[in-house]
Amino acid sequence: MKKRCRAFTILLAVLFCLLMSRSTLARGHDGFFFGGGYQQLFMYTPEHQLSGSAQQVNTDRIFFGPGFGANLLVGYDFEDTRWGIQMPFEYSYFKLNHVEWVNYIGGGVEAILHLASWESGWDISLVGGPGAAVLPEGSVKNNSGAVGMTIGAGPAFNYFFARGATKGSVYVQMPIRAVIFFGNNLSKNRTTVLSIPIRIGISVGF
Repeated sequence: MKKRCRAFTILLAVLFCLLMSRSTLARGHDGFFFGGGYQQLFMYTPEHQLSGSAQQVNTDRIFFGPGFGANLLVGYDFEDTRWGIQMPFEYSYFKLNHVEWVNYIGGGVEAILHLASWESGWDISLVGGPGAAVLPEGSVKNNSGAVGMTIGAGPAFNYFFARGATKGSVYVQMPIRAVIFFGNNLSKNRTTVLSIPIRIGISVGF
């Protein structure tokens, strides 16, 4: 317990130093920006599958294959501050329960807190907030289609290759979040999933 408290204290001290240091003032795009690129979605839950009905539960754990996808970002970094806001739109295509390929569609509103930036172009920030997720029924009619909500936060990294009137960056974002699918669909009485989307793309700001 003492080790955990000490680690937490050190983390808070590092964040405080980053936020208070003028030499590391981070402002992102200083205005509107948009971006897009590839997304790799990882999802995990210990819950068990329904057997094609809302009542029968089998012994197999729900499995989400990694698959592949894409992401789009629209956002605004408030001028001369560390704060911004963005709306991510996500699409993934992966194998569900080893038997069928399904679509995943997500979106939300996320706050951006720029922690530090360097003249070399690197920028470190945190992104996070609420959102919604839709998992349409796949080719196998087994009651797996579901709708849910998401909440979470995680690190983001930008490398700004242009910082003039038009700003450009390569970004990697990894919000760690919970997805709660409602109803008797994937499993009985809601399904809670740990989700980590890795967004990789290029953003342009004005």
